[in-house]
Amino acid sequence: MSSNSVIRPGFSGSGSTGFYPCLEVDEKKSARPGASDYNRATLKQPDSVLDGRTLGRLDRWRNARALFVRAEGAEAEQAVALAFGRRWSRAQVYGRARRLLVETNAEKFLENLEERLGLLSDRVRVAPEDPGQTKWDALGNLTTLSRARSELRSLWLADLLRSGDFYTKFQPIADLETGRAVGYEGLLRARAESASRPSAEMFPAARALRLERPFEALSWLCVVEAAGRLSAGTRLFLNVNPRLLAEKPDELETLWRALEDAGVAASRVVLDLVEVESVENLEGLARAVAEAREHDVVVALDDMTSPYKAIKLCESFRPEWAKVDWEITRGVARDPRRRAILRFFGRLSKHFSFGLIAEGVENREDLEVCADAGVVAAQGYFAGRPAPDPPAPHPELLDWVGSRRPPARLARPALEESEHGAESEERAS
Repeated sequence: MSSNSVIRPGFSGSGSTGFYPCLEVDEKKSARPGASDYNRATLKQPDSVLDGRTLGRLDRWRNARALFVRAEGAEAEQAVALAFGRRWSRAQVYGRARRLLVETNAEKFLENLEERLGLLSDRVRVAPEDPGQTKWDALGNLTTLSRARSELRSLWLADLLRSGDFYTKFQPIADLETGRAVGYEGLLRARAESASRPSAEMFPAARALRLERPFEALSWLCVVEAAGRLSAGTRLFLNVNPRLLAEKPDELETLWRALEDAGVAASRVVLDLVEVESVENLEGLARAVAEAREHDVVVALDDMTSPYKAIKLCESFRPEWAKVDWEITRGVARDPRRRAILRFFGRLSKHFSFGLIAEGVENREDLEVCADAGVVAAQGYFAGRPAPDPPAPHPELLDWVGSRRPPARLARPALEESEHGAESEERAS
């Protein structure tokens, strides 16, 4: 295959497991050369994800020496008054809020308040005092107690964006017939002070800090820049938040420019729609997916657990791939209910002609059940652990693949064949 080849999605037979997406090489077309003019400062300087307004908001929480607390409703106000006692009655009053000094730190203050209020905590709003603002301006920053706590617990991500080292690991997705990697999922990682943070921790923290969009763009840029390590023709499974995509499809322009700059053909990319079952705006997402397909990408539905929702999603998007979540596949060999759900997904994959991938596969027994149910590829520690350099599928998986291949049939001796033929003729007569 030439270096200028474009990989196009198609379908290939897969024995008893049905049809699954394959790659067809078009030698006549190539990816456009990387000559984009978009700003890559986000990749080279991750702290650019933090704009001045966000930094100001987070620093106010970090440095707060006093907080404004406002209770919504008489019942909540009584509960807050009971929680603080004399401190509440003596506190300075600003409208319906009161100013309370922080004796330890803001996070501990809010944690104790939430514990004392219980179910009434969702009726309380808080804001940090800022010496650079008037008291009334500070009151404009009032937010729910739960959101404030989430921001405080996620301040480590802001520190990471300022000084951390972001990089990519690739985890193989292995074909269960050949044992070869049909693709790799790009996973964002970060290092800071010898500690490593996985994407499963960083993305919820970005949501809490209200940095979802710029942080997702950072993850795309990191993964795409590292995609040059993948062998030619290998698919890149790229995580995409479908809720954000449905709201602003134009955000993918960042991805298209990144692919162009890195010299990665879009036709090699699988948009991995994570937690897609939770999306409510299916019409908006369907339009965004249709626009994305015009760039020759293909689509995977990720984290699938619900058969009912799977039918609706398949009808809406006609995906090339779908991933069954680890909540279904892990321990499936010992759980009849999970096996029934998995078999349903297998039948669905044949009906809609998509490749079914099992996530979170960690042992031979579960993989055996997955394969029998119609799964055509597997991802998990049994298939291969994530690594900076794309690893080959794990030897244990390759041994399993070899054990399932039928042995070559030996030629029968000519004499035995002639005797068998004579016996058949005698019976026929």
